[in-house]
Amino acid sequence: MRIQTTSNGIYEQIADYGMEQILAGEWLDGERIPSVRQLAAEIGVNPNTVMSAYDRLKEQAIISTVRGRGFFVAEGGKAAAVALRRTEFIRQQIPSIRRNLSLLGISVDELSYLLTLPTFNDESV
Repeated sequence: MRIQTTSNGIYEQIADYGMEQILAGEWLDGERIPSVRQLAAEIGVNPNTVMSAYDRLKEQAIISTVRGRGFFVAEGGKAAAVALRRTEFIRQQIPSIRRNLSLLGISVDELSYLLTLPTFNDESV
């Protein structure tokens, strides 16, 4: 994971990284995830920053703590991550996508076709 200079804070980037690991199937429901110190050392940040990210994921029921054993992907953690990302996508991305489709004259049928292509290149258009 690389920390980037964006408007998102470092802890938010780490929380997003954790969510991506879960969505990609790298961290599975019920599986132990890297400790705060381990992840902090791996990406070169203060452990408190990782702890803030883990707290955020705990609040969203994506990860859980087992006292004395560490952090784990919560049972149903992937489903919670999917639901959260899906809601964010619908609220944040769809309005922009709809506007761009309208401005560019791209029909729903054309978009559907483009989304079914195995790869996209300029010749597909």
